[in-house]
Amino acid sequence: MVIGLVNQKGGVGKTTVAVNLACGLALRDFSVLLVDCDPQGSVLQWHSIQNHTFLSVERLVQQFDGQSFRKRASKYDYVVVDAPPALGDITVSVLDAADLVLIPVGPSALDLWSSKQILALLEKSRNKRLRSKAKVLICRKIPGTRIGREAREAVDVYGLDIVPVEISQRIAYVEAMTAGLSVLQFAPSSAAAEEITALCDFVQKLP
Repeated sequence: MVIGLVNQKGGVGKTTVAVNLACGLALRDFSVLLVDCDPQGSVLQWHSIQNHTFLSVERLVQQFDGQSFRKRASKYDYVVVDAPPALGDITVSVLDAADLVLIPVGPSALDLWSSKQILALLEKSRNKRLRSKAKVLICRKIPGTRIGREAREAVDVYGLDIVPVEISQRIAYVEAMTAGLSVLQFAPSSAAAEEITALCDFVQKLP
């Protein structure tokens, strides 16, 4: 399965989710490739700290053919792709290649409005496969608040599925990334680790 993390807006937690989801699946003994398509190279910077061997990491910062990419990716159980914060050619390639598109958005209607370009693209797409594989993932929710409900109501306008798991804004994610680890390694008993575990469970159960 190729999983693309896509949003033209930066700062929504896209890279954090990509890294932790890839690690979470790899720690379950799946073969996982984590692809860094973001020109900032944050995934590679994270990986260089520990040089993990339990998953593969590559960088790809140019347009590619989705069908050829899926064929190359077929040797892995999961391929997680961190797309750039833009709707350029690379992002279009990621959308074409992915079996599942996760769209991380902030927990408020305002965050959704900032992400409306990618949401509108999916809403208007004539490609039914593209629409069916896209799901909104609420990220950076403040623990203890109910503001995520506001985002869920706003997403209904676009008619897209919402992942039942929400990723909160927690210091464990920041500290784990800084240490070159996933939260499952850095703080395995934390609430952040529980969120990533739930997200991995969700992905695993998809057909």
